[in-house]
Amino acid sequence: MRALICAILGGAMFYLSQGLDDVWWLAWFAAAPLLWLAYRPIARRRLFGAAFLANACGQIYMVQTYGSVLPVPAMAMMVFGWAALFATAILFAQASWLRLPPVATLVAFPAAWTAIEYGVSLISPHGSWGALGYSQVSFPAAIQIASLFGLYAVTFMLCVFANALAMALCNAWRTASLGFALCGAVLAFGILRLMQPAADTIKVAALSDWEGRLEATRTLALDNTRAMAGHYASAVQAEAERGARFIVIPETALAADPAWRHRALAPLAHAARQGQISITAGVILVKPWRNTAVTWLPDGSIHTYDKRHLLIPGEDKFTPGSNPGLLGQGHAVAICKDLDFPRTLRSDAAHGIRLMGVPANDFVKDGWIHARMAVMRGVENGFAVVRAAFNGLLTVSDAQGRILAEASTGAHGMTAIDSVVPLGPGPTLYTRIGDMFAWLCVGLTFGLAAMLLRNRSV
Repeated sequence: MRALICAILGGAMFYLSQGLDDVWWLAWFAAAPLLWLAYRPIARRRLFGAAFLANACGQIYMVQTYGSVLPVPAMAMMVFGWAALFATAILFAQASWLRLPPVATLVAFPAAWTAIEYGVSLISPHGSWGALGYSQVSFPAAIQIASLFGLYAVTFMLCVFANALAMALCNAWRTASLGFALCGAVLAFGILRLMQPAADTIKVAALSDWEGRLEATRTLALDNTRAMAGHYASAVQAEAERGARFIVIPETALAADPAWRHRALAPLAHAARQGQISITAGVILVKPWRNTAVTWLPDGSIHTYDKRHLLIPGEDKFTPGSNPGLLGQGHAVAICKDLDFPRTLRSDAAHGIRLMGVPANDFVKDGWIHARMAVMRGVENGFAVVRAAFNGLLTVSDAQGRILAEASTGAHGMTAIDSVVPLGPGPTLYTRIGDMFAWLCVGLTFGLAAMLLRNRSV
């Protein structure tokens, strides 16, 4: 009964903090019931079962969000695969509690789970999707540590807090206090970073018209695309008159054949020149198929960027890109799923990006779940983000991850947001050192595992 209660508590907290409800503060406590259980007398098989059940229940939001678009085997792999890995990390914590010094126990679970999340991100076609650290984007003070060590430092901190709480409940107060102190220092750093004065600002906007997109792309034709481009151009001109200088339109908003692309998209090119603004729009190009972001700059030049990370099988007809979407003057563009891959964006950010435009296309229910991943990339690498997503959210966030403007794109007709956003400072420590912290957790996990094996053989 005790194991079942811990599983239900942990599962409920994982579900509410990582999923559709965004109760971010529960992520600090979600692993604690299972860790407390691990530090009490309990059979390994029963502990594994409780931890597996808790994490699997916590991943139910995946089925709610993507059950209608992903194959059942893929969903099962995601839910039960993560659950098995989490249960393994809990068993690792139990072994550390029984055979290693208390300080080693304090870091054993955080290091193991961080290493597992990072290892999965290196091989997963979905990159860093599902990482625990994303749950904290609604709490900006907690994610500033990502500017130093990346997303996985946030995951590590959450695990340290839960582990310290479990150890405190098992009377290991002296060691637990070290964990609480570390978390306090991380939050203090976050608060101080949020207090830093803003840099130069720029007014930005994001536009979306899903119904118009459906009508314009129903048949690939010059007249249809030109009419939709004109519709967006009118909205762009209105935003420009209100001071916007960088405007983003969602992924796949327009479709064009290379033979008549420039004629069809001419209204947007004209709007950029006339208003002396930058416009980025998602465009489907055929012959060959490409998922592209086309950017018109004030000087009349045009930049084309091809999406690098495609959602398979839905986007298997597209040819992936290979180059970053650098626009000059610290501005850049990437498309939707590209932002799920920290290494890709870190490589881009090394060129000095301060503002990122992101055309995107989501699945309605995952609007915030996916949007917050783009926000995290901005914190990691020091750039503001303007993200325009069909079937999701329009968002503007600064380089500290604060949401400055937001709107759902589920309404009829044109949806628009605008905001004055500080340009980010550019490359951070994380941009420069990369995933050194994540690799440190990998090394620490293997080191602790070696200590456990040595102690077991003595």
